[in-house]
Amino acid sequence: MKIEAERTFAQPREVVWERLMDFSVLERTLPGIESLEPVDEDTCKLTVKVLVPSITGKYDGTVTVRTRDPLDSYELRGDAKGRLGWVRGDARFELTDTDDGTQVAAAMNFQAGGVLSGVGQRFMEGMAK
Repeated sequence: MKIEAERTFAQPREVVWERLMDFSVLERTLPGIESLEPVDEDTCKLTVKVLVPSITGKYDGTVTVRTRDPLDSYELRGDAKGRLGWVRGDARFELTDTDDGTQVAAAMNFQAGGVLSGVGQRFMEGMAK
């Protein structure tokens, strides 16, 4: 499944980049994240709690920064498993200056297996966004 999204932040690109590279900031701001525990500079352990009917549960995995072009773009690879299935995917984020601050464009591609793969596309898209 592919998902694309854009969001503009009223901050300079340097500030947005710094926040996106900080696992502790992401842990506090992303819905469903119970923990992002750094393993090294580019990898962290991930625990997500999903509260969606038929797939409610805890999922554990990793998130790794695969490439980074400071202030311009970076790519992540993630995977998580739980008792109802698994999900893995890649995401690319591009930052550009705008009159209002910094626009972040995200392109994500992910796959799911187990019970998760049987959940309707709209639920999976909502979780990914």
